[in-house]
Amino acid sequence: MPENIGVVIKTEPNGTAQVLLDRKSACGGCQSAGSGCHSCLTSANKIQSRAINAVGAHVGDVVKVQLSFGSLTTGAVVLYLLPVIGMLCGAFTGLRLAKLLSIAEISGSILGAVSGLVVGFIIVVFVDHSPRMRKKMTPTVTGVVTTGIPMAGIKG
Repeated sequence: MPENIGVVIKTEPNGTAQVLLDRKSACGGCQSAGSGCHSCLTSANKIQSRAINAVGAHVGDVVKVQLSFGSLTTGAVVLYLLPVIGMLCGAFTGLRLAKLLSIAEISGSILGAVSGLVVGFIIVVFVDHSPRMRKKMTPTVTGVVTTGIPMAGIKG
């Protein structure tokens, strides 16, 4: 399970909490590239995320936030594979339609691939906005590391 440490900045009555997390993936060893990491240089290394507050954490608590491996895999499949599958299906469909419409096969295949890619992205948007997928892709606060760090100007 991917785990991250964050600070609760707001609790909500629906059993969720807003958590401020470090964006670990933004700094994946880019120091060796010579030019440095653009996200680090712009101080964009913090993200705010909504998480299910399963342990009843309060504002200022340092918490562990986890997303199940299955949810992470499902999200990756939806985000990356659906557009690719749409593009491939569109390319093959465009190839068959090109023969029927007496146009160049490459033109039909290209138009079909672009159309399939667009349809794949539209499906991703609809799947992403579904309540079932949103619930499945919401991380969970699994433990409190430290309680009650004073947070200036933040209310629960």
